[in-house]
Amino acid sequence: MDVNSNKADYEITPKNPPNDGILFVDHSPARRGGNLGHALVEYEDGKILAFYPNCNEDNKGHSAVGWMEYKRSTDYGETWSEPIVLDYSKNLFEEGQEGGPNTEKFSAFGEKAVLTDNGDIVLFFLVCNITNDAIWRRFQIPTYIISEDGGHTWSEPYELCDNRGRLYDARYYNGEILALHFKNDNEINFLGNKDEHVYQLYVSKDSGRTFELRSELPFDTTGKSYGTMGKLASGSIIAYIYNKNAEDTMDYVISDDDGLTWSEPKIAHLKKKIRNPQMAVLNGSYFMHGRSGHMQGEKKDKGHFVLYSSRDGIAWDDGTILRMREAGTGAYSNSIAVGSHNPNRQNRLLIQSSHAYELSLTNLLHWWVDTP
Repeated sequence: MDVNSNKADYEITPKNPPNDGILFVDHSPARRGGNLGHALVEYEDGKILAFYPNCNEDNKGHSAVGWMEYKRSTDYGETWSEPIVLDYSKNLFEEGQEGGPNTEKFSAFGEKAVLTDNGDIVLFFLVCNITNDAIWRRFQIPTYIISEDGGHTWSEPYELCDNRGRLYDARYYNGEILALHFKNDNEINFLGNKDEHVYQLYVSKDSGRTFELRSELPFDTTGKSYGTMGKLASGSIIAYIYNKNAEDTMDYVISDDDGLTWSEPKIAHLKKKIRNPQMAVLNGSYFMHGRSGHMQGEKKDKGHFVLYSSRDGIAWDDGTILRMREAGTGAYSNSIAVGSHNPNRQNRLLIQSSHAYELSLTNLLHWWVDTP
């Protein structure tokens, strides 16, 4: 490796990208799909839950009309169970919210999951009113459910806060759940467009039974959205958000006191551009993945699945295309470090992403990232 390069040492399986990835869910026989909702959690050593959406072909497959399912692995992701329907999401889709008019339709997509010190799994949802829209519009108050038995049974839903919006990330640090919420109901669009559209950090000290607002992040959110968090080697928390008007940059802020206060925003650069950014930390290396934007010399190509790496979580390499776009919209993703419960096992990064096989109908793919 060039010592002047910012690229971290890593290896991707399958090798020699761009490639097909590893097929995790094949929606094509039923002409189903699912872009948004890729919560992942390792709840015991080698035991993983991988969540994914199952939606219809409305809006050419870029659809929020459906529910969540998941598969279980007990061998570090080598093999997976048959699909398990997530009852809360399916019931909400079929029956609506309790007390609500029967004419309204809702969907709930599990975007993030965390494991707490006492073994609870907390699974967070974006909830949308899809009565008049087949896509993710009219955000409701985010919800979450809790499992105390490794995802075999789940609690009734809790509400994260009093504000409609979307939870973009959730992490478990120092005995606390940190939840990054964008207060924007998406009645106009998902980008910040009002003064009250702010990023909020909610925190739970009791494994998700209650959450309290800890801070508002000092971003100018005009024309911006999405979000992701990570922990730097110093122990500081870094939060990134997407900029529609400059997709080759992301605004970021840093907190040295567990999210009580934040630095002034700064800008990171990502050559191939990025939407739906997801940050991960693996064995001291940093990764960012999401959808690429228009790249120099290309007239129309965008929306490939791109992976960036970094040695410090701030300065990023030129990026590697994991999978080229071949049809419509895909490359919604998430990732987790697998092996963290076993001190004698090297952690591996499991990446899950949607990939369009026809129009914007998608299958779900996996990649593994290994570091020295």
